[in-house]
Amino acid sequence: MPDSHIFQKIIAMSRIVKILSPFCLLALAACSTAIEGSQQQVAFTTTGAVDAVCEVRTGANDRIYKIRPPETIWVNKSVKDMTVTCNAPGNRTVTKTVEADIAATTFLNPVTGLVPGALYDGSSGAMFKYPETIDVDFSGVMASMSPMPSYHNLDGLDPDRVAGVEDYGPDTPKAADDDALALRHKLAADKDAKEEAAAAALAAEKQARIDSLEGGFYGDKGKTK
Repeated sequence: MPDSHIFQKIIAMSRIVKILSPFCLLALAACSTAIEGSQQQVAFTTTGAVDAVCEVRTGANDRIYKIRPPETIWVNKSVKDMTVTCNAPGNRTVTKTVEADIAATTFLNPVTGLVPGALYDGSSGAMFKYPETIDVDFSGVMASMSPMPSYHNLDGLDPDRVAGVEDYGPDTPKAADDDALALRHKLAADKDAKEEAAAAALAAEKQARIDSLEGGFYGDKGKTK
């Protein structure tokens, strides 16, 4: 159902068109729909803010458009008011409601004076029109600090004791097979150390046997040069 102020506009337009209808061309189709269509171009700007992101809602089904002003887009016309919500740097948010006015071409429809004609243009949205430029004014809207995460609140939980809080401190990167590779290296090093110890023990035993032979291994023990 149209809003009360829009319905009152339709009634007022109908009374005027009843007088003008004999001078209009007879047509079965609604003039607003035929001439202007159910869509229009709208330019969006944000005074006092740059790099803003806006969400535009319009139509009976609350169709959503995402824009970055300054930007011009095609929107569906509707009897329902348009809602524009913009977020700008500095944690600033402004919401603006834009009323839909009746399009001038509605006067050209000879059957608009009758309720069915008004409903024809009304159902397509063509008999309504938004401003060609919509400005969301951020002038005077002061920037504010963003709220800190809950774990930074003095009355909140201690982040050092809360499981799941990510630690951004120094770390040592590690691949999935690093542990297995380190174990292989340790076993290889231990095996090499055992082999070296066994070789040293064998050499020491050989030397001890040589030293224990009377007269020396070559029979030169006890001789003087």
